[in-house]
Amino acid sequence: MDETNTTIIVGAIVGGLALVAVILRFYVRYSRNAGFSWDDWLILFSLLDVIAIDAADLYATSFNPNGAAAASSNGAIEYTPADVTYTKITFTSTVLYFTLTSTTKLSILFLYNRLFSVNTSFRPRVIALGIVVLGFWIGTVVSDLLNCIPLEWTWLNSLDDPRYCFNYNYYWLATGVVEAVIDIAIILLPIPIIVRLRLNRGKKFGIAGVFLVGIFVIVSGIVKVILSYAPNSREPSFSQTQVWTTVHSCTGIVCACLPVCWPLLKFLGKLHPSSWFASTVTRKNWYGLSAWSSQERRVLHHLDHRNRAGERIGSISGDRHYELSPV
Repeated sequence: MDETNTTIIVGAIVGGLALVAVILRFYVRYSRNAGFSWDDWLILFSLLDVIAIDAADLYATSFNPNGAAAASSNGAIEYTPADVTYTKITFTSTVLYFTLTSTTKLSILFLYNRLFSVNTSFRPRVIALGIVVLGFWIGTVVSDLLNCIPLEWTWLNSLDDPRYCFNYNYYWLATGVVEAVIDIAIILLPIPIIVRLRLNRGKKFGIAGVFLVGIFVIVSGIVKVILSYAPNSREPSFSQTQVWTTVHSCTGIVCACLPVCWPLLKFLGKLHPSSWFASTVTRKNWYGLSAWSSQERRVLHHLDHRNRAGERIGSISGDRHYELSPV
């Protein structure tokens, strides 16, 4: 199987999974009359972005199957018109990629803010990490656009001429490492809150597992960085970059949708309901926090303080719980 077919097949599979995940996410939100929030619209933008990137990369690969080899060559070669077109498309895709990965991360952070807003100490951490993500996005996009000065040297074989372009191979490696660190921070962010929930150990692991599925996103990102790095070259291996960038981006979208889609997946799979999801307090927080009144929010803050003080909030097993009705 050649690289073109591999790119097409992998892109179709993981892209289809991302599409299904986003559709299920919006279905769950709509069916629960929860309305749509920033996290939903950001993940929808990420989906449209990844579709645009996949379409562009597939077109570039089919238009010029040898474009990746030319763009990653170690020697000074004269680009053909097809090579120039290929490089222009892949350059545009890299700018879109940094936007895609940033909006996906911001979607997860907005989701965290909705789910755990009753914890007053949690929001500043979400905001701080959100600022880091915004800084990552601005820095990578600006750096990408200033890769070569003037810009047209980006697609005129700049591999052996450092006077005009910086070493994009090192740049891609560095941004991949920074992105992996941010992903780890995002995944670990809600774990302390989950640990404080008064549940048995098995149920805590079950809840944490919903978020820790994102570890696969980190793994795919690390694989992307390792395989795309080309020693002794000024450009990464674009053939490897296309495949693993698609895998990394689409799995990120799927993992961002999983916490929202979990009740539907639990129902379809006839899974044993976690007491955390069975709790009316948490369930309403999960689907409709924006619809609560200020009085109900004060009740939630009171319950949260009691929980952190070690008092039992209702019956975790579902025998008794606090009822809060939306406005």
